[in-house]
Amino acid sequence: MYITIGKIVQTHGVQGYVKAITYSDIPGRFENLKTVYLETDGEMRGLIIEAVQDGHDATLLKFRGIDDRESARKLVRQEVWVPESEKIELPADNFFVFELIGLQVFDIEGGEFLGTVEEVLTGAGNDVYVIRNGEAEILLPAVREFVKSIDRSAKRMEVQLIEGMRD
Repeated sequence: MYITIGKIVQTHGVQGYVKAITYSDIPGRFENLKTVYLETDGEMRGLIIEAVQDGHDATLLKFRGIDDRESARKLVRQEVWVPESEKIELPADNFFVFELIGLQVFDIEGGEFLGTVEEVLTGAGNDVYVIRNGEAEILLPAVREFVKSIDRSAKRMEVQLIEGMRD
């Protein structure tokens, strides 16, 4: 089984480098990896890392056999995966995206089932959990004000909504 740790967002230069973002805020996430995987046509393809350069907003990666801009361009918008055995230990109250997908979400006040976490939107600010129940969708910022508890083993999240979040 593989877990996604980041995404290739653009090319860099003409020698096959790509810029990748990480889905965690742990510095140097790519530094100790020798191989990462990209999914192509439903199959995982291993790429050997030749060089890693950390930047302030992204990491530059150079893969063996990717030696020009055109080859690198084919990797853009692909997620970067590693075997689950290579996942790092996260600090308390931090979760991998794959651990959140599928959690059942309940309102902490009334115990009402709100839906299931189907997607995690990542960006410059806070992550946002996309919770769906049939046609209903709630976009929930991943902050303590709203997310009151997460129980991985029970596959359960308890949240406190504010007025207008269900609209």
